Amino acid sequence: MNALDHIASAAQRTGYRSEAVVTDYSFADVLAEDNQTRTVGLAAFTRTPPSYRSAALAVVQGEGRNALDLVKEHRALGAPLLFVIEQDSVTVWEVRSEAPPRAIETVSLNGIDDLFERNRTSWHPDAIHRAKSVGASEGGYQLDFVDLGLMPAIESEIHVKLGRLLVETLDLSRKALQDEALDARTLFRVVFRLLAAKVLEDRRHPYSSAWNSDDLSSVLEGIETYYSLGNIDGHWSDRLSTIFDSAWRNLRAGISFSNVSSEDLAFVYENTLITPETRKIFGTHSTPRQVAEFVVGKLELHKHDPEDLRIYEPFAGAGVFLVSALRHLRDLLPVEWSDQQRHDFLIKRISGDEVDPFACEVATLSLILADYPNHNGWHINEADLFAGSALADRIDGNNVILCNPPFEAFTEAEKGRYEIAGTTHSKAIAALSAALDSKPLAIGFVLPRSFILEKQFSEQRRRIERLYGSVEVLKLPDGIFGASDVETAAVVARDLRTTEAKSILLRSSEVTERDRSAFLKSGNISAGRSVVRDIEDDLSGNLWIPPLNVLWQYLEDNPKLGDVLKPSLGLQWFDQDQGRSDVEKPGFRPGFANARHLQQYHAPKPMWLDFREDHVRRAFNHDWNSPKLIASATRLSRGAWCIGAFTDFEGVLCSQQFFGLWPVEDLSQAQLAALSAVLNGPVANAFLAINSPKDRFRVSVLRNIPIPAIISEKLTELTSDYLELVLSTSIFNETDTDRAALLAKIDAEVMRAYNLPLKLERQLLSFFDGSKRPVVHPWEHWDDAYPVPGLSLSERLSGRFNAEGDWVRTVFKPLPDAEIDLLRDYVN
Repeated sequence: MNALDHIASAAQRTGYRSEAVVTDYSFADVLAEDNQTRTVGLAAFTRTPPSYRSAALAVVQGEGRNALDLVKEHRALGAPLLFVIEQDSVTVWEVRSEAPPRAIETVSLNGIDDLFERNRTSWHPDAIHRAKSVGASEGGYQLDFVDLGLMPAIESEIHVKLGRLLVETLDLSRKALQDEALDARTLFRVVFRLLAAKVLEDRRHPYSSAWNSDDLSSVLEGIETYYSLGNIDGHWSDRLSTIFDSAWRNLRAGISFSNVSSEDLAFVYENTLITPETRKIFGTHSTPRQVAEFVVGKLELHKHDPEDLRIYEPFAGAGVFLVSALRHLRDLLPVEWSDQQRHDFLIKRISGDEVDPFACEVATLSLILADYPNHNGWHINEADLFAGSALADRIDGNNVILCNPPFEAFTEAEKGRYEIAGTTHSKAIAALSAALDSKPLAIGFVLPRSFILEKQFSEQRRRIERLYGSVEVLKLPDGIFGASDVETAAVVARDLRTTEAKSILLRSSEVTERDRSAFLKSGNISAGRSVVRDIEDDLSGNLWIPPLNVLWQYLEDNPKLGDVLKPSLGLQWFDQDQGRSDVEKPGFRPGFANARHLQQYHAPKPMWLDFREDHVRRAFNHDWNSPKLIASATRLSRGAWCIGAFTDFEGVLCSQQFFGLWPVEDLSQAQLAALSAVLNGPVANAFLAINSPKDRFRVSVLRNIPIPAIISEKLTELTSDYLELVLSTSIFNETDTDRAALLAKIDAEVMRAYNLPLKLERQLLSFFDGSKRPVVHPWEHWDDAYPVPGLSLSERLSGRFNAEGDWVRTVFKPLPDAEIDLLRDYVN
């Protein structure tokens, strides 16, 4: 018996099915620029059909080559273990995504059986499969030789290169049409058939020999027979072979699909063909793959017996949630099951409905691709779920609900047609409420971002808190959904609570705008926080853990801005366009109209605002002549520095783009200026940035800004000095450096007034990394301008700590000899 046969036998005795141990296995090296096809003498897979997701181990001949280079060349296979055969020995290597490969062990050919026996537990297909598919999640199963970075690296490249190949294929078909336009439905159907045919050919499926690959008519007929699809009828039916011939040849010559997972192919198919144009024509919506993968992964389906699960997606759109659920649930099925057994199991436990017939077809075809090599059997029902009790009836038969519901409100016509519209104006709230009514094992919903904090979702948040023991909320940036700019979030709730449960595990994750592309490519989030919170009888519905949560808890008992200042939005007119003027008019008074380019401490250019009572809709009766602060009511930026405030002692008006903040009790001008420093400072800006939507501030949030218990005399002096510099018209007496240094002192004094522990202060200051501050002079982050680690900002600016030179020896003096002797005697 040669070494390959020896390893194949040992792998089967370890638990690998015979059909999952493949000789002369070829795969596309997607991690290489040229995508060349490589071949290994033997590959063993945890599941069939084979792919990089299920690859466990592979065998190659060393042939005297450098082993490190040889192992690196085979990373794209996805197997965490690579056996390199030399003349009379075998070395097992750990394959890594970035780090150099690591040799685990070398044995003689006679030692192969013992090698597998010693590693039977960790090399078993179920063990490696769990480590690859579950190990990345929190608390997941993990093996030290499975590099969790390898699969995402391969997956990312596959999606890029498959997408590129599919776009090229589509372009060739469009060129063949010349000036004609192929309808989207026909395009979807043909491209599905081409992809399915290439999969069968590249995987050497026996049925692919039933057609002539050089005759596209034969190929299309063969796929239609295999999947029982029927012919493509219509205007284009007689010309499809001509139109798509070049596209088919390009697709066949592209990267091999042999090692591509069927789910990846389904995701790319859906993502590439559901364009803004098809969304507009058919109204088809789609969930980004990484959002679906995040949500389904967080359901932790592996904690349940697959027999007990019934997964359902209402408003399925193009079926991305369903494809993700198929992969995750299939991974949990016994390794000894055949592909047909898995298919028969899955089609009974995964279902979906969608009102759009085109989306139903797309979702069905995506599921067929994801379920290779099984014949059809998938069907997404066409249903108007808001009609009658349809939504409740369909949900009741299932216990895991995945949903990306419509976000819009019910129209007037729909309110008359749907009874469910009488309970809420929001389709998203209606869908979520219906899911919660059935008390499923778990839910995963994509929702408007207003779900996180806004009042309209407060009842649903309380219901989730009442029902589940583990809840995770994901905050997503704009642009995640491509064609839509709606702010979105996702919520995953699982672990139905028992009556004895007295706590809830909350997790909050977010993806920043800066990390949007990285998330869509690899699924990596920007930040995550978790806390275990006791359940109270009076449920708060507060499921979101904000950034700097420990800081806000520390400041919870501090006075609030609303205790000393009363904020109110500025003037609003019946005719907004006529409420302002560049020139003085009768009944107009000086005021500020536009907050767009406001800078902290510095009033913008005034205009003339209409102050005729019969023209003003709101805020006419405010005490405009009294001293006050004026602050932006709209965010100055999407970053951490989001609000600007300045003092007004002249009785100036402002529009609703500003807040006026009047003292609750009499304050001197210096005290009011000091409060502007608090409002322009790090704590207030961070609080508003975290607790506000992308455009405006809510009055209630402004009132709740924590402020220092005592405003020091020093802060009032520093603020007065700074205002004098900022508002000075002289060009000789001060510099930008002077202003910046004085502003840093103000910030330091504000921070000192809060009396924060050093750790919390450092976290707060770090929150402003990379954010541009809206001030009239250049501003540099405190850590860059005053880089002394281990000290508070106030200490850094005090001048008492000099970090230059050999400061360690200066601060830490050696012990006198007598004390050294005493210490030595004590220790001994």
